[in-house]
This record gives sequence, C-alpha cells and structure tokens, in this order.
Amino acid sequence: MKKISELSELLANIEPRLTEGQFFMASIESSKIESITDHMEYVLCIYRENEGMTLVFSEEVKKEIEGLTGEAVAGPFSLITLDVFSDLMSIGFLARITDALAKEKISVNTFSAYHHDHLLVPYDKREEAMRVLKELQGKKKD
Repeated sequence: MKKISELSELLANIEPRLTEGQFFMASIESSKIESITDHMEYVLCIYRENEGMTLVFSEEVKKEIEGLTGEAVAGPFSLITLDVFSDLMSIGFLARITDALAKEKISVNTFSAYHHDHLLVPYDKREEAMRVLKELQGKKKD
C-alpha cells in the first residue's frame, strides 16, 4: 500500500473505524510484564516509560491488570482506528484530528503504529467523536 503524506489527502481518506467494546489504560512495573503474557490477545499496546509499562487493553482483562498496578486504571475508552495508510513523516495530521475533537470538548489519547493512527476517546463520547471525524473527512472531500 502506498503511504499518504499530503495532509489534505490524509484527511479526505481517514476512514474512522470504531472498534466494539471498552478499552482501558494502566501502568505496571516492568518486572510484572511477564504476568500478562497469557492475556496478550487483549493487549493493544505496550509502551515503556520511566515510571513503568503503559498498557492499553480491552475490558476482558481489566480485573487481572487492576491487580498488577499500583495506580488507578483509566477508562473506559472507545478505540477509533483511522484506516488511512499515513506516512510516518506526514506533518500536521494528528494535530488536525485532535484539534477538531478538542473544539467539540472531546478528550483524546492518540497512539501511532506502523500502518495506522489510533484514538482513545471517552466511551460515552464515541458516537460524537465518530461524527466529528466523518465531518472532518467530508469537509476535505469537497
């Protein structure tokens, strides 16, 4: 697949996809990471920070992960994937996405993977967030 780097083309092709279910975020000590190996199919993302390992995971393993963390589990969130093949060097893409959501008072946590960008929005704001993203996409198609 060809990666898209032009901002107007990226926005016109964002194709937001809402994943069913609730998602959460937590931090666990690095030494406890082996404790989740049996639950990896429910873990979407692991990111190492100085304070510990940040996990993004689905509701199926919330209780298990709550038992591993010394901090509150954040969520629930909805996961929205932007199904556009964005160039990792594109400029301003997530800034435009997060700005559009901020104008509607929707908080968002973003993470980028090799092929797509992903958004965690408050679970109760998921439909509103999808509306905003589809409007942003439509504005750029004109």
